[in-house]
Amino acid sequence: MHGHPGWAAKGRIMEDQRGRGVSRRCALRQGAAIGLGATVAWLATPALAQAKLAKDAVKYVDKGDVPGKDCDDCIQFIAPARPKDAASCRIVDGPISPHGHCIAFTPKPKA
Repeated sequence: MHGHPGWAAKGRIMEDQRGRGVSRRCALRQGAAIGLGATVAWLATPALAQAKLAKDAVKYVDKGDVPGKDCDDCIQFIAPARPKDAASCRIVDGPISPHGHCIAFTPKPKA
C-alpha cells in the first residue's frame, strides 16, 4: 500500500475484526434460532396435549366393525381408573367405548 504506513495495519485490524464479527454474528444467530425453537416447542406442548379432535372429525363410532381394531387395541386408548368410569383417548375428545373405532386407530405394539 502506498501512502501512510499506518493504513496497512488498520486494514489488517479491520479484516481481523470482520472475520471475528461474522463468526460471532453466526453464533448469535444460531443461538437465537435454537432458543426460539426451544421456546416455541415448550409453549406448544401444553396446547397440543390439551387439543383433542372431535369424534365426528375422526369418524368415531361406539361399536367398531373392524376385527382387531377396537379402541382398546389402539395405542391412544386410556383405560378407566375404575371399572365404572368411562374410557378415554389421547387424541379424541370425550368418553369413548373400548369397542369403538375411528380412522385414527394406531395398533398397540406387539409384545
